[in-house]
Amino acid sequence: MRGTRTFAILILLGAAVIGLLLGVYGFDNTWRLWNIPVMNPHFADLRTITGGAESARLGLDPMLENPGDPWGRTMDYPRIWQGLFALGIDHRDTALLAVIMITGFLAGLFLFVRDIDRLTAWVMAAVVFSPAVLLGIERGNNDLLIFFVLAAALMALRNRPALATGLITLGGMLMYFPVFGLAALLRLPRRRFLTLATASLGVLGIYVLLTFRQVLLIGRGELRGTTISYGFNVLHAYLQDQLGAPGPGTAMAVASFLAAAAIIFVGLRAGRRCFTCDRPAVQEHLDGFRLGAAIYIGTFLLGNNWDYRLIFLLFTVPQLCDWLRESDPKLALASRLTLGLVLASLWMQFFFRFAHFIPGGGYVVFSLDEMANWGLLAGLLYLLAHTGPAWLHSGNPDPEPAPIP
Repeated sequence: MRGTRTFAILILLGAAVIGLLLGVYGFDNTWRLWNIPVMNPHFADLRTITGGAESARLGLDPMLENPGDPWGRTMDYPRIWQGLFALGIDHRDTALLAVIMITGFLAGLFLFVRDIDRLTAWVMAAVVFSPAVLLGIERGNNDLLIFFVLAAALMALRNRPALATGLITLGGMLMYFPVFGLAALLRLPRRRFLTLATASLGVLGIYVLLTFRQVLLIGRGELRGTTISYGFNVLHAYLQDQLGAPGPGTAMAVASFLAAAAIIFVGLRAGRRCFTCDRPAVQEHLDGFRLGAAIYIGTFLLGNNWDYRLIFLLFTVPQLCDWLRESDPKLALASRLTLGLVLASLWMQFFFRFAHFIPGGGYVVFSLDEMANWGLLAGLLYLLAHTGPAWLHSGNPDPEPAPIP
């Protein structure tokens, strides 16, 4: 519990420092200390929703035409978010909604944290106040709310797995990608896991089929970056943008596909032989790791993601820190490297501010960022395979479950 108390103190102190900086330096200058590119008006991502409400009242479909957004961006969220329009929201409510989402994120931090030590507390605080996570706060991105929903799912998983599955399913309806979080259900006996996972996938499958036109509109309207981003498509898209020709980008796309396939094959083959994690010191830490690792791997392989989606790596930190003390030297080393890559990916945007001090510094830092992101894919995949429950490999469908502390 000392670590949890330390973590709470660090969050309060960090929030107080940021609040002081906002008061002294102002909104824009404060975020630039972390090298976060600022968009004005503030909480830009949330304005696609509040602006969408204004467009809808004009008789427009904000997924097709959204003049209420200050940048004219179409609303690239599932239509379920338009339920907020019934509340009569408009751009004046943006800051209030952002505060609600940020508060939900902060509350979510303490829903899944349990029995951490002080080292874990400091590492988690370093993640919370990283440029990637603060980018989500500066943008008012709805991943903050998704984080709360998934943190609540991890808390419910302790005693009410059906409720946890329902919350993960809700997250999937809100933003699709949380479906990867079903990996957290691997703590359950096989029959229970298959029942709940199949039910969730069935509901989400029907939901996608019924809203398939929305999925196409979201894919068409979604903005994809080559900086402040991670994912399978980032490197070859960046090359194509820099060189102004599709040839090198296409070649790198093929290379990226082959590299991802090789990482998946090697990671699964190497990790499947390890079973020491089947009885973790704290079961909730392993649940969180499975959820966070699966979301990173899944979203990475889907393509481009803005760096604020790295927020879900927070779920992996307690278990990674637990593994630092693992007696298996291979597991301890893999955990050290993976944890280092987590911090590198989350903080790399900060180091871009120093790139102009060295020749070609932008390319150097971008290359380091890509290496960190791809290395993190390999590390998380290996460790996730490592955490496969015994029933996944044995002939016994429902072996005696491991005791939960």
